[in-house]
Amino acid sequence: MRQTQKPRARGRPSGSSDSARLDRRGDLAAAALDLFAERNFASVTIKDIAGAAAVNTALIYYYFESKEDLFRAAIEFAVDQVFRNFRQLQARHDDPADIIGDWLSSNVQLYAPIHKFVKVSLDYSGSETSIPAVDATIRQFYDEETRLLTACIRQGAQGGQFETSDPESMALFISTYLDGVMVR
Repeated sequence: MRQTQKPRARGRPSGSSDSARLDRRGDLAAAALDLFAERNFASVTIKDIAGAAAVNTALIYYYFESKEDLFRAAIEFAVDQVFRNFRQLQARHDDPADIIGDWLSSNVQLYAPIHKFVKVSLDYSGSETSIPAVDATIRQFYDEETRLLTACIRQGAQGGQFETSDPESMALFISTYLDGVMVR
């Protein structure tokens, strides 16, 4: 009697563990982010990304459905790095001034991925390309940044550390300033 093998799930090379799969996805997203930051979305091909990652183009399709899917993953990769680092820094402090200081330090420490994220976001926003999942991820980054900074500024103002009547406007100013630093 002949046994039949279960078909392999699309996107998962046989024998790969979930952590290895996530590592490979992360490596491909990082390589794609580098290229998207170097050039614009339209000029980067899957073949370019495969070359930069030193893999066969077919391997990219094991992990991503399309260039747009990989672009979304590259943006998410950068955003995840930033907020993972910030949450680690934030866990060390209760003082809003220290938290904001750590946010600024985090932007210095993570200059490379944040710079790439800002550049790719600016290039993307100026293009005719529209990918709803990418739009949502970019918006999520800025909404989360504004929310974190606003909460810290509000807490500091209530505690007498800061003088501001509009914490959200001050948070938007800081966010915009940081973007300017990243672009410059």
